[in-house]
Amino acid sequence: MTMTSYFPSQEAPPGPSCNHSKWRKFFATMTEGPTPRAQDAITAFLHNHRHDLAPALWIELERRRLAP
Repeated sequence: MTMTSYFPSQEAPPGPSCNHSKWRKFFATMTEGPTPRAQDAITAFLHNHRHDLAPALWIELERRRLAP
C-alpha cells in the first residue's frame, strides 16, 4: 500500500466565489428610475380620461388640483 497525499482542492473544481446575478439585480435596482407613486398614476389616468368624466366631477378635480 502506498501513501498518497490528499488535497481537498483536487476533489472538486472551485466554484464562483460570488453570485453575479445578485450583483446584477442590485445594480439594476440602484440604476433604475424611481418607482411611480399611486397618486401619479391616478392623476395621469384622470388626465387621459378627462373627457369621460362628468363635468361636475372634472370641475371638482380641478378645484382640488388633482387634475394637471
